[in-house]
Amino acid sequence: MDTNPDQLVQDLREMVGEEYVCCDLFEKINYADTSLPYDVQESELPEVVVHPGNAEEIAEVLRYANKQKIAVTTHGSGTSLIFGTRPKHRGIVMSTKRLNFFQIEEDYQWFECGPGLTIAQVMEKLERRGYSLPINVGSRGQATIGGAVSVNTVGHLLDNIYGRPVNNVLALEVVLPTGEIIQTGSKSLRRAAGWDLTRLFVGAEGILGVITKIRMVLHPKPEKADAVAFFQNAEAIGHAFASMFTKGLPLPLDGEFVSEKCCEIGYEAYGLNFPKGAMAITQSIGRTEEEAQQNAKDMVEFFKSVGATESFVLEDEEVREQVWGVRENAMRWGQEKGLKGYMTIEVNPPLPLLAEAIAELEHITEGRNDLIGEAEAYLYGHIGADSLHCLFSFPYTWPTEKVKQLVNQIWGLEKELNIKYDGVGGDWGQLPYRVPYYREKYGETSYDIIKKIKQIVDPNNTLNRGNLEGEV
Repeated sequence: MDTNPDQLVQDLREMVGEEYVCCDLFEKINYADTSLPYDVQESELPEVVVHPGNAEEIAEVLRYANKQKIAVTTHGSGTSLIFGTRPKHRGIVMSTKRLNFFQIEEDYQWFECGPGLTIAQVMEKLERRGYSLPINVGSRGQATIGGAVSVNTVGHLLDNIYGRPVNNVLALEVVLPTGEIIQTGSKSLRRAAGWDLTRLFVGAEGILGVITKIRMVLHPKPEKADAVAFFQNAEAIGHAFASMFTKGLPLPLDGEFVSEKCCEIGYEAYGLNFPKGAMAITQSIGRTEEEAQQNAKDMVEFFKSVGATESFVLEDEEVREQVWGVRENAMRWGQEKGLKGYMTIEVNPPLPLLAEAIAELEHITEGRNDLIGEAEAYLYGHIGADSLHCLFSFPYTWPTEKVKQLVNQIWGLEKELNIKYDGVGGDWGQLPYRVPYYREKYGETSYDIIKKIKQIVDPNNTLNRGNLEGEV
């Protein structure tokens, strides 16, 4: 970056207003830090954090940055577990927080919103009007709708109920890295056949443009009923869910599991007296409460037929909240007993290999001579969507260099397992740390296609520089 930092700040203030340009050290740390288990260094901080309020201001900032060849990193909430919001080059961090508008058009049967709204905020606004959002991530209170659309994630939900954002986003407003503002899609519920640039930007992970408006189809809010089942081990849950899809059952909206180790700590935390072993939870839906309840009862009967030691519908609200708490706080259970630092991987095996992958992950730290062998592993995930998460926990007292070595080993392990099981990163996206995995799985020709598309829309590599290159 050749521009004088003081001049950069002054120029940005003229574009978006003085109060929306920040050079405070703590603000820069806040927008550069991630959930990586080591601190961000001063050399990794951006020069400035800017908070534009609309597409036009974003366009002006990007035109300026493109001309001056200044790197711009976009930032929604920073919850990305692939660390795409971590600045790789000193320059500008651009927050989308102020793009928080929301509008429902019931006659058209879609809603529009800004990318800066959290998923929880969008959920609440839709549910007040009798609709639901087909996205549900664990960090919904912090994660933004723009981030979810950018990585094309549905979080916990089964892909084959509502589909992914690419199936539900009707149109976008996008600011290209060179500053042009484009509109994609239409106001019709009938999506375009053939070429539709909406599909290019959904899932592009922010390297092709800044999404400034999202138009999504409305889904009526269903009635819900939850069921819980207990199995001797997590592998048995894998076998159960792998067979669920062949039984002709109404599929649940969400299917989760928690391994025995997580259950022990979670049950103790909530004072639950449940059977020993691993736990599965499903959330069934229906047009009516009766239909949802019947679907949940069908899941109970199914679980019992495939070896559950106990299963029942969660009718008591307090118990239901506690059961979901055991699952949703699974990352916390891996930080108990003084083991505070953590890193999590995601493995997505196909259904026939689901139980095998679970069995391997259950014992993943055993017999190893590397740093992974010194960590503790906690297994949980969205098993209904074939998504297994393994959290590796280690002492905070480890020196930074040792922690960095462990992180690299964990990333290598995730790559190895997803190649072995022919899996894919289904929750978090691919960039930046999964670039080596992507190149091995799909080949250099596929990777080159993405690079060429990036070069066309961003010739100076202004936007989220370093992510496609695999820099972390």
